[in-house]
Amino acid sequence: MSTVTGLLAEIVEQAEALALACRRLHAGGLLAGAEGNLSVRLSDSTILITASGVDKARIHAGQVVRVHADGAPHHEPESMGRMCDGTDTPRGDSPVRASSELGMHVACYAARPDVRGIVHAHPPVATGFAVAGLSLPADVLPEVPVIVGPVALVPYGRPGTPALAAVLEPFFAAHEVFLLANHGVTAVGRSLTDALLRMESVEQAARIVAVARLLGGEQRLPAGEAAALASLRRSRELPSEPSSRSL
Repeated sequence: MSTVTGLLAEIVEQAEALALACRRLHAGGLLAGAEGNLSVRLSDSTILITASGVDKARIHAGQVVRVHADGAPHHEPESMGRMCDGTDTPRGDSPVRASSELGMHVACYAARPDVRGIVHAHPPVATGFAVAGLSLPADVLPEVPVIVGPVALVPYGRPGTPALAAVLEPFFAAHEVFLLANHGVTAVGRSLTDALLRMESVEQAARIVAVARLLGGEQRLPAGEAAALASLRRSRELPSEPSSRSL
């Protein structure tokens, strides 16, 4: 298989995976309407990101945009422009444009060479923690240190502007999930699947902790257990080449 043919196949597969992940998040109530944005970094370092203003319940692979690593539009050759939506419309003539949160994705990929997938959504309970200015405890549920990883509580930065990337920048290196004040949640991973699982798990953990507090308060794990569990996360092998079949 030639390099170009392999890249074309990767783009098609990852665009389909992004669309499927959006529909899964919408079905699970972790985003609504046109909210949220997802991306993957391809093997040539370009980025596929969901288009702006697209209904995530109905999104398809043709509503995914490819950009350069710095966020500049990628002008596809005609042979590449037709591949994702199965039509004869070249991608360069498509009316779709990249998500307004592209800058956040670009900044994260630049700061984290290990990250290959990013999921930004508005899961109700985890976002509630962010809105309330509350961090999610890492020593209550094993899933937090094992699956979710370090969670940052990030100050407010206006969505869709450089301010959002700026407030995130100090947290990129040491965290995998980011509770964005008065906004939502962003999860990163070594693959799209990795980031998606983190997003689902952080919302589940937030729901459980919220219920525990209604019932009188959460009980902590034994001393040292969270650190021991975190070492398991570092040794876990999650899919590095996700596809629509793995979501």
